[in-house]
Amino acid sequence: MSQVWLIVARGLLGGLLVMVFAMAGETVTPKRFAGIFAAAPAVALAGMTVTVLDQGSRPLAESALGMIAGSVALVAYCAVAVPLVRSLGALAGSVTALAVWAAVAGAGWVLIT
Repeated sequence: MSQVWLIVARGLLGGLLVMVFAMAGETVTPKRFAGIFAAAPAVALAGMTVTVLDQGSRPLAESALGMIAGSVALVAYCAVAVPLVRSLGALAGSVTALAVWAAVAGAGWVLIT
């Protein structure tokens, strides 16, 4: 597949899955949990589907490991962001939490490569 068609396929499949996940999110109560079913899982599934169809399972496994490392880093960011923003203020707390994210993501990248 050419790169243009891969991008088109990812976009179309991602958009379709975003709509499906958004409809699933509308059925969840309370509504604050609807964001769990938002775009990120749909786009990840679309990218993984196109990757496995185009390149096979080996690149898919590498991509999935990267997504797991990124997820762990995001959880670490969220865990430290709230207390840091409360104690340091919005800008300093967010920047400090971003540094934590970068450290955890970098460690994850080192571990999986």
